[in-house]
Amino acid sequence: MTAARDPQAAAVVYTTEVNMRKLKTSDIPAACRCLKKLGVKDRIQAIAQNSDSVKDAWDKGFDLLWDVFDAATESEGEQQLYVFLAGPLEMTPEAVADLPIPDLFASLKKLAEENDLTGFFKSARALMN
Repeated sequence: MTAARDPQAAAVVYTTEVNMRKLKTSDIPAACRCLKKLGVKDRIQAIAQNSDSVKDAWDKGFDLLWDVFDAATESEGEQQLYVFLAGPLEMTPEAVADLPIPDLFASLKKLAEENDLTGFFKSARALMN
């Protein structure tokens, strides 16, 4: 049995105030360490290279989120994820760990959209060719 999707029901309401800054150059090494520790670097690279828009990347990246969560079950991977997200979310790693799940998802989506991560990865790929 499938329920009809109500677009209004999909709207995320923050239960926690999340202040967010733009990504900075210093976030790149932190992100690389995190992705390497979680073992998902190649999957993210493929999504970035084969996506036409942030929405397209987000749609393709949904399954990737589950892989990240699975990899984060390893204690070092979990802490690395919290440490990385603490920077752009402007909170401590402990506060990231305590975020309600809907707020985490909304924050990740906002981070990707406001920083044009698809464009960033495409530009980085072009520089490497």
